[in-house]
Amino acid sequence: MPLVLLIVPVLSTLLGGLLALRLRSALSFLMALSAGLLLGAAFLDLLPEAIVMERTAGGTPATVFTLTLVSFLGFLFAQSGLEALIGRDASPRSHRAWGRFGGLLLVSHSFRDGMAIGLSYAASHPAGYIVAAGIAAHDIGDGVSTVLLSTRGERAGRVDYLLLAADALAPLAGGVLTAWFHVSMRGSAALLAITAGFFLQMIAGELLPQLREARASWMLVGAAMLAGVGLIYIANALVA
Repeated sequence: MPLVLLIVPVLSTLLGGLLALRLRSALSFLMALSAGLLLGAAFLDLLPEAIVMERTAGGTPATVFTLTLVSFLGFLFAQSGLEALIGRDASPRSHRAWGRFGGLLLVSHSFRDGMAIGLSYAASHPAGYIVAAGIAAHDIGDGVSTVLLSTRGERAGRVDYLLLAADALAPLAGGVLTAWFHVSMRGSAALLAITAGFFLQMIAGELLPQLREARASWMLVGAAMLAGVGLIYIANALVA
């Protein structure tokens, strides 16, 4: 597996974190672009590829869509539970501690993202590139979320920078770990379907709500999302 597939998410996470610290005015455009990239990855590559693999293994498309739905709901409930914990009435110090706990969960998510890249590439090289592109787009928002959760709007400290570094390196560690895994055709289809559900949950549960809270111009949001989908379409056409 080309190492660049794992390095790009590392850099995009760092970029997102630095933007959260330095360039807050550009976050709305970046989040909307990320949403478009994730939509394109889910609907134009991951799900079609998963359906082909599932059929090759003797299954049906319904299995793929069921896994995607279960994945979407599972990640949605997990996010809702985390937000409920962070949203509890507490002292500012406790509130920030819960935020850092949320940052640790994002690190574990990023580790899983790296595994998704490695396993998807093992299943299908074109799918691996698209998964890496989608996760890299998502990881911009992941870096933003890590910083915002851990700092709670306050000045970043050593722990916050360490969380950002851990979140950035987690995809690399997860991807390297997949060198010892071998996945069947049906297992690969399931992984792609689950990843698609995760992407859709990120859009519905994080990116779009943040854009609404930021009161971003919907003309800008729409243009950025269309650009993201268009980039995935072009990339998909080039590797087809």
